Amino acid sequence: MHAIRKTATILALALSGAGCGDDLGLGSWIALPDTSLIYSLSRPELLGQPSAYDFVQLRRLVIESPGSTGVWDIALAEENGNFLFIPASAFPGVDSRTGLSLTENTTLESLTRAPGDTASYRNAPVAVEQGGVYVVRTRSEACPGFGTASRYAKFQVLSIEPDIGAVQIVAIRNPLCSDRNLEPPDS
Repeated sequence: MHAIRKTATILALALSGAGCGDDLGLGSWIALPDTSLIYSLSRPELLGQPSAYDFVQLRRLVIESPGSTGVWDIALAEENGNFLFIPASAFPGVDSRTGLSLTENTTLESLTRAPGDTASYRNAPVAVEQGGVYVVRTRSEACPGFGTASRYAKFQVLSIEPDIGAVQIVAIRNPLCSDRNLEPPDS
């Protein structure tokens, strides 16, 4: 019985560190890009279309759906004919740590690490730029054996489509909590 408890304890300790980038081989991940079309929440005729993006799960969401409250990181809007990405933290009454930044990187591949300085992340709208590369600090979510923390992601604007009120992005996120690497280990 003692051996079973000891094995269970060792397994629990190993799994608790799975999201922390340890050397047990449990911190590896694969960059699987997600390409999505996000619609402007500013256009009444687009009500019911996905206008928000969840970087934790790499999925787009209909912002006005009851199940999407608090589970998205950015939304697409328009102001004076220009598209804007709005982090969840910019919306009144939304308790979120989400931050967003337009980078100087010209390609998604050239962005390998998210900034460590919290001042790099805005909680205000950021202009959508054709080809622009952005970095996201997600909202806090549960991390196995780690409590709650943010994840980091990067995305690039593939196209801006004003005729249909949408922007197409390609996104990659590091699934490990609090790990700013935007490229898998050994890549």
